[in-house]
Amino acid sequence: MERQVVEQAVTGRQKKLRLIAALFLSGIVLLTLFSNTLRTMTLTKVWTTQGRQEELVQSYTGSGVLEPVTEAALSNHAGWAIKNVKVRAGDAVRKGQTLVVYESVDAENRYLDAKDQLEQQSLSIQGLQDRYIEAAASGDDVQLRSAKRDLKSARLTMDMQQRNLDSMKTDLVSNREMKAPFNGVVTKVGAVVGMASASAGPDVLISSSAKGYQLVLQVPPIISEHLKIGQKQDVQVGQGGDAKVLDGIVSAIENKESQINVVIAVKDESLRGGEQARLDLRFVSAGTGGTLVPSSAIHKEGSETYVYVVEERKGPLGNTSLVRKMPIETGESNGSDTVVLQGVFPDAPIILASSEPAVMDGERVRVMTP
Repeated sequence: MERQVVEQAVTGRQKKLRLIAALFLSGIVLLTLFSNTLRTMTLTKVWTTQGRQEELVQSYTGSGVLEPVTEAALSNHAGWAIKNVKVRAGDAVRKGQTLVVYESVDAENRYLDAKDQLEQQSLSIQGLQDRYIEAAASGDDVQLRSAKRDLKSARLTMDMQQRNLDSMKTDLVSNREMKAPFNGVVTKVGAVVGMASASAGPDVLISSSAKGYQLVLQVPPIISEHLKIGQKQDVQVGQGGDAKVLDGIVSAIENKESQINVVIAVKDESLRGGEQARLDLRFVSAGTGGTLVPSSAIHKEGSETYVYVVEERKGPLGNTSLVRKMPIETGESNGSDTVVLQGVFPDAPIILASSEPAVMDGERVRVMTP
């Protein structure tokens, strides 16, 4: 009986010891897990992405103002006063149409004076002709030769006066009216009645409607490689509900001072110049042969280019996420995405962003879900 009591007591103590040991071990495990959880919560947070097996798309949007291909700045070269203005900005004009009428009292008076002088010379020649006739009738050779010389000199003077008068008349006619040199559109009128010509810049600016208009844009070199002279492009002209798409043609590609200017020619009867225009370009880069990675995930130090990836390691208490620095070779880029030719696999978890300004190779991190 006593033996049975002793055995029961021993068994009871053993059960208690096993229970205490189990509770102790459970506590150790819980504390370890809790400690790891707390440590994990303090780790740098990272967000990852994966490379994409897609074509690299180059896109560009440029806007500007349509400018005339050919524009003439017209003024009165003699500086005459403006008498009448026949056109307004935006008017369509035909070649030879009068744009501005000018006047000059001084020029008109000089012409009238020259005309009177010519008339006086004509009367003088008539007198010399009478002298010549008298000398011939008298038989005086000396007087005859003198009258002949004077008559010839007077006629030469009259010829010069006539040429001068004709030139002055031509100038009067040409300066009295400014006419359109070609069919076009008046883009600006600076002429003011009563003021001298060109007092505030050209009297009239006129653009050629036959030559059309052009949009000049500065484009990145990677975009200009896809453009060729004579290539057709859609150009959006206007804004809002008034916008319309017109045919444009690449008329020039100019490399100026490390920048590339592309000129797009646009023709349409409704254009007047000064309209807002936009060009949207989209090209697929051929034969990229790599993995597309967001450009923000790529880092550079000197000549080295690399990305950070997350490496998962299994452990008895769960997986551990470590940062690994991966050198890469890059190809073309469109700004937002870059082609990675070597260094990462498409399914590699590439670090796109982190809660800290930078991560270190080998650092333990906490991977966040998007």
